[in-house]
Amino acid sequence: MSTTTVKDLPKELLIADNLKGELLKEHNLKHTEATEKNPLPTAEDLKQEKTHQNIITGIEGFKSDSLKRTETKEKLVLPGEEDIKTEKTIQGLILGVEGFENEKLKTVKTREPVSPSAFMKIELARDSSLTAVSDFDRANLKKAETAEKNPLPSSEAIAQEMEHIKFKVGIESYDKSQLSHAETLEKNVLPTQEIIAMEKSQ
Repeated sequence: MSTTTVKDLPKELLIADNLKGELLKEHNLKHTEATEKNPLPTAEDLKQEKTHQNIITGIEGFKSDSLKRTETKEKLVLPGEEDIKTEKTIQGLILGVEGFENEKLKTVKTREPVSPSAFMKIELARDSSLTAVSDFDRANLKKAETAEKNPLPSSEAIAQEMEHIKFKVGIESYDKSQLSHAETLEKNVLPTQEIIAMEKSQ
């Protein structure tokens, strides 16, 4: 087996001179003692660990034979009639809102509040109207008499109304049991020979 000398080694594997000098020179290092830290668990840690171990031991030593057999029953509660009606109403409202066409809405202009100047003009006009009414002289009015017109019906109109009432009462109070049973006979007149001859000639 051939041995490789230091001279034959590539330069990248050799330690640089400056780094070699740093390693070989004396260093003024402080003496320190290494202390191994291994803190003991507290009483609370021991208590928690003991509780955890008891739980694990209880689970591992549990006997499944002591359990009672049970059957799972799935209950499917159907909605009542009122619930269905309420759901249909809600669905109808949702569909109505979703399918509503905005084009059917009418354009509405919002009425803006009156400005202070416009409000002052309205108040002044109102005050002037009240002043004119209060200062009005009633002596300038002409006296007029109210004639109440309520024409009474004539004797002929009263007689016609009475006849109409009697006729109406007679129809409403008529006894249908007094009617006799009748059968309707449908008459179908056959054409004569002359009529048949005329029809053929046409």
